[in-house]
Amino acid sequence: MELKQRMTFKEMAEHMEENTYLITSPVSVGLYAKQHGYKVYKPMRNGEMLFFYVNENYAKKENSYESK
Repeated sequence: MELKQRMTFKEMAEHMEENTYLITSPVSVGLYAKQHGYKVYKPMRNGEMLFFYVNENYAKKENSYESK
């Protein structure tokens, strides 16, 4: 799995398991995401809290490749 602009907790935990020896927990996954430049985004939809990690730099990189 590769890093994307927006990832769920499950996707980030899966990426962490594939690339590190650490045990996944909410704290360790959050620190791992922060090390890679992600920020937490928690929107509420239909009274339910969703949980994403968002890295705005990936969108800028993708756009710069398309413009060349």
